[in-house]
Amino acid sequence: MKPDERLAELLDDRRYFEDEAGEVWAGCLSPAERLAYIRKHRSHFRFADYDEVIAVVRGRRFTGCSSQLLRWRHNIRARTLQSALLFSVAVWLGIIWLAVRLIR
Repeated sequence: MKPDERLAELLDDRRYFEDEAGEVWAGCLSPAERLAYIRKHRSHFRFADYDEVIAVVRGRRFTGCSSQLLRWRHNIRARTLQSALLFSVAVWLGIIWLAVRLIR
C-alpha cells in the first residue's frame, strides 16, 4: 500500500469515528450526562468560546476526542452486558435450586 493510500484510509477512518462519536454524543447522552462527561474528561475537549461550550453541552456539536468517547461507551455497554448476564445466571440458578427443593 502506498503512503498516500494509507493516509487517505486513515482520514476516512477518522471521519467515520468523528461521525459516530457525534451521533453518540447527540443521541445517547442527556445534557446532564454530557456535562458530567466534559467535567470528568476536560482534557479531551477544545472550546473556542462560551457559545461552543453551550453547543457541545446541548449536543449540537462534539469537539472532544472521538476515540475516547467511543471507548468509554464500549466499556459501559460491556459492563451493562456483563451485569445482565450475571443476573440471568443468578435467576437460572435460583430456578434450578427451587425446582430441586420442590422435587424432594
